[in-house]
Amino acid sequence: MLNTRSLILALPTAIMTLPLVSFSAIGQTTFGVVGQDGSDGRDGRNGRDGQDIKIVSDGKPTSYDLTGTTGEDGEDGTAGTSASSCEQPYRPAYSLIGASGGRGGNGGNGGRGGNGGNVTIFYTDVATLQQIEIRNAGGRGGRSGRSAVSGKGCECRERDWRIKYCNLEIERRPFNDPKAAWQYHSRETKLCGRSSDGFDLDFENNYSRVSEYRRGDWFYRRTNKGVSHSQYYSCQSGANGATSNNGRNGEIGSYGKVTLIPRLDIPTEITSDRAPLATALGKKVNLIKNIWVERSGLSRLLRASSDVPNSYTYLKDTARLAYRFEWAAPESPNVLGVDRVEIGGTVNVRNENAEIQYQLPGTLEYQVMPAIPSENLQVVKITGGFNPDRVSSFQLQKISGVGTENQLILSDRGNVRELLKDSQIEVQCFSKESATGVVSSDYVKRRSITFKIPPKLPASDGAIVNGNTYTLPVGRYCSPWLRENNNAVYQLVISQITKSGAKYEQSLKSTFVVGK
Repeated sequence: MLNTRSLILALPTAIMTLPLVSFSAIGQTTFGVVGQDGSDGRDGRNGRDGQDIKIVSDGKPTSYDLTGTTGEDGEDGTAGTSASSCEQPYRPAYSLIGASGGRGGNGGNGGRGGNGGNVTIFYTDVATLQQIEIRNAGGRGGRSGRSAVSGKGCECRERDWRIKYCNLEIERRPFNDPKAAWQYHSRETKLCGRSSDGFDLDFENNYSRVSEYRRGDWFYRRTNKGVSHSQYYSCQSGANGATSNNGRNGEIGSYGKVTLIPRLDIPTEITSDRAPLATALGKKVNLIKNIWVERSGLSRLLRASSDVPNSYTYLKDTARLAYRFEWAAPESPNVLGVDRVEIGGTVNVRNENAEIQYQLPGTLEYQVMPAIPSENLQVVKITGGFNPDRVSSFQLQKISGVGTENQLILSDRGNVRELLKDSQIEVQCFSKESATGVVSSDYVKRRSITFKIPPKLPASDGAIVNGNTYTLPVGRYCSPWLRENNNAVYQLVISQITKSGAKYEQSLKSTFVVGK
């Protein structure tokens, strides 16, 4: 009886030898254990800022070290580990790639140096500053941490190999009838196999080897018909860990700010005032503004051993200004509806000089009179105007008509046309349908027309003003896009300019279907 696990020589048979075919491997399987990444170095802490101080210069030699402290150094990164368990499997039926090494840790950044302390010096004699030594430079930045080496990846011992696949034909006969003829059962393709020492068997020369085995009531015979094809596989060494970076050196801290005040105190500022008009009229308002300027050459003013910035802030002057509002219009504030309107002034510095900027609504008309030198007083005379709630008060009443007959009717609830210097209404026409009937998915701007409406002369471009009703003949300009049932949009920008030159704008928008 045959040993079912043994290989025996079959009887000679006529077998067609199949050609060897090479196939490229698809995909790769990793072998080995990936190395661990190194840790990034910790960033150094920033240095401490120098102390802020105030000094009253009395002519005695004094020294102050307000230098910021040095930033802490960044820590070094730790090394990445190399891949492990890098034994390459022997010629598997797939391609291989080695595990990669771990990335080295980045170096930590150096801490920023602390800023120098701020100094405020009060004095009455500039010569006494020569007795003061101040050192308020910024601290040095910390050094950067160094990057660490990366780990190595697994390397291949064999770069490429071939795997052979053989065709196996299986026949069978009843186990209890040794004389029965063998019958074809199946065919399969498998690895050609390897010997006990792990090397490939040469089935190209021994393709007729057979094996027999029993399963149940059947006795099977497997005959190797030879190599059907060969598959080529390869091995790629694992990548070394990614390169890490050194940290950045910490920045040097900034110099502290130095402020020189040629007096023993800083006057308290009063920079603005605001009140209802009825309350503000006739009231004198005093404003106080310190004028600070930037100067250079600080090291020449202090002791030569000082380490300070070149520029400094200097209290040049303290401006003391005053203003008063006076009513000079024929009608009273109550009649004009402005008695509760808030007005006021703010003092600002421009080109090292203080000046008052008045905060009045653009609908008020006023004159700023020449200042009274003896009182350092400026008088502002209000000569007329109206309540600002009356501007930008248009409402869209109606859109009617088709084609050239289309018109837009507005109502000005403020009714201020004759109180203005000038006004105009810009109308932009949008539609989805073009003049030739092409329909767009969105509205397209077709034309813009501006109607000028002076306070007393007739309006331009056919616009009609009747009291506070404005009729705009938009159709005569946009008629190609205003056919019945067309989808259209009017966007309006209404500009009103008051007699004081203030400009107010109001926007309106209406989407409509022409003729409906």
